[in-house]
Amino acid sequence: MAVAVRTLQEQLEKAKESLKNVDENIRKLTGRDPNDPIQARLLALSGPGGGRGRGSLLLR
Repeated sequence: MAVAVRTLQEQLEKAKESLKNVDENIRKLTGRDPNDPIQARLLALSGPGGGRGRGSLLLR
């Protein structure tokens, strides 16, 4: 049982490190922090249509 828990913890740490690398790549490519709550709020306002429609006028 302890071996299984240790294995799962190691896999979790590897997954976290992988996601950290993804965040760093996004930051390098876009120049923005993907975890910034302001950016997330702006993306949510634009809606699922990729910013199409009346809601996109609020952001410009």
